Amino acid sequence: MKYDVVIIGGGITGTAIAHELARFQCKTILLESGTDVAFSATKQNGGVIHPGYDPHPGTLKAKLNPPGARMFPRLSKELGFKIRHTGTLVVAYSDKDLHTVDELLENAKANGVEGVEKLNASQLRAREPHISDQAVGALLANTTVMVDPFEVAIAYMENAMENGVELGLCQKVRKIRKRAEEDFIVYTEDKQYETRFIVNAAGVHADDVAAMAGIYEFKMQGRHGNLCVLDKVMPIHTVMFPCPGPDTKGIALIPTVSGNCLIGSTATMREDKYDVTNDAPGIEELIEGAKLLIPEFDPKCIIRTFAGQRPVALDNGNDFYIKESDTVKGFIHAAGIQSPGIASSPAIAEYVRDLLADAGLDLKERADYDPYRQPIPDFSDLSLEEQDALIKEDSRWGKIVCRCETVPEGEIVAAIHRTLGARTVEGVKRRTRAGMGRCQSGFCQYKVMQILSRELGIPEEEVLFEEKGAQVLFGKIKG
Repeated sequence: MKYDVVIIGGGITGTAIAHELARFQCKTILLESGTDVAFSATKQNGGVIHPGYDPHPGTLKAKLNPPGARMFPRLSKELGFKIRHTGTLVVAYSDKDLHTVDELLENAKANGVEGVEKLNASQLRAREPHISDQAVGALLANTTVMVDPFEVAIAYMENAMENGVELGLCQKVRKIRKRAEEDFIVYTEDKQYETRFIVNAAGVHADDVAAMAGIYEFKMQGRHGNLCVLDKVMPIHTVMFPCPGPDTKGIALIPTVSGNCLIGSTATMREDKYDVTNDAPGIEELIEGAKLLIPEFDPKCIIRTFAGQRPVALDNGNDFYIKESDTVKGFIHAAGIQSPGIASSPAIAEYVRDLLADAGLDLKERADYDPYRQPIPDFSDLSLEEQDALIKEDSRWGKIVCRCETVPEGEIVAAIHRTLGARTVEGVKRRTRAGMGRCQSGFCQYKVMQILSRELGIPEEEVLFEEKGAQVLFGKIKG
């Protein structure tokens, strides 16, 4: 099958690029090794849309973060994903920290970020009364918003598919061959794809994918981070960071779009790119970080812990690595997309679009392109009148499956039958929040499995938790 562009990797970067290329008359497919998009680093993320005061001026992060962040209010309206305006506080505890705040203010000015100001201690406590008494001031970025990164990636890809972009799930790339005719053949376990251009958005595995094409221009390593999910009890409204270190923004308290808070994240370089296990010292570091910001923090409100790896391009100044290969023409790297990768994603997509155009891709806009996507109705956010209307139309909307998050059967069925429908328990969870509440799917998981089994026409024993081969059930105990 012949394509103009093959995108490798279905995280926030790959899906954003797919969404951007859908505007044009080019044949594009995205290949993802997992059973869904947002399968790796994107789902292991805090979801802060950093406005761009942090990147050093002159870096690619500084170039792409501010314009990318400014696009999110428009994208939220077009694509139907949730957004929450929180602002960001970078909290100072010493004169040295206040000097860092001044430096971040200068960064903001250099990067063209508006709505950033310095608060004294009394102004800080007026905004967040529970902040530590040791805090002496803060940087406030008023324009910061929150998203669920996996919801954004799903929205990007679903809209791209509705505009003609193809998606290949469970398509792990095994081999890439560059042909003399100036195109490539991409081999997966069971298929092959001919293409003029490749965009490598494979996260921590971007160097492994590049090596398949004989490219050894950079090395990737994962920066491992533990995170905690808190019950909906934290008395804060603003994303709060301590003053940053050289490689990380520090342990933050993050109010999410859905009412929970996260603590995140630790930062440890790991050799094993697949290691997303939690560790006790990391969780303790998170708890201490939360107490630094809010001394009354009670670890008993933690309902889940998880971990992820941010893709770091080594020896690259802690910056993004986005460029056409120096040695293999038509091969575009979109690598090293660590924080602020979510915030930068729409601007990264435009940057990659321009790299493809410079490399020879003819980009003619589609007359029938539709930028809008209709989201699944969130039953818990609807008025009683709107809920009643849905139930009268389909009684399954009146059968609550997830009590913690008020998710009915009708919402789960709708998520399964989307353009990019849920096919796993975790896929349902990311689209509806069924299983994300206080009991962490203790009551609803089997009901979700039954619905998946029925709607997909497969036995319950074949329903996947998430990864291929990871069934939840392995047969009946009795009968």
